[in-house]
Amino acid sequence: MLPSHPIVVAVAGFASHFVIDAIPHWDYPLQAISVRKNADNRLLKADRRLWMDLLTIATDASTGFAVAILLFYPSAPIWVIALGAAAGMLPDPLQFVHSLYKREPLVTLQRFHVWIHTKRKLNWQIGIVSQAAFAALVAATALVAKQ
Repeated sequence: MLPSHPIVVAVAGFASHFVIDAIPHWDYPLQAISVRKNADNRLLKADRRLWMDLLTIATDASTGFAVAILLFYPSAPIWVIALGAAAGMLPDPLQFVHSLYKREPLVTLQRFHVWIHTKRKLNWQIGIVSQAAFAALVAATALVAKQ
């Protein structure tokens, strides 16, 4: 929507993460990586659980990039779309970084991320369906607005 303003795209993508996190949703479980309050990921072992977590995260991120490009190309250059998508995903990897380095501004960002994140957890069956329906609604709205 703002292809000539990539900084605005990045800021909007980053901010949208927190808006979306405030909506009740399903978070897939990770087996080895943790972002809980007292998480310390410095002791991670390169075992099957870690590789499965990384595969899950990579699949999720790749799907997010693909959907964003399908929705917004050719309205904006692919690099601007990727920038907005990456900025929208960035708060979650920053939670992992915070578990390794508990320093500012990561401490304040993590505190805000936990505060804004919905406390209402959906069970996985409802969660997947509701998130798919929400994504379809956003996609349909974007496609209609594009025309």
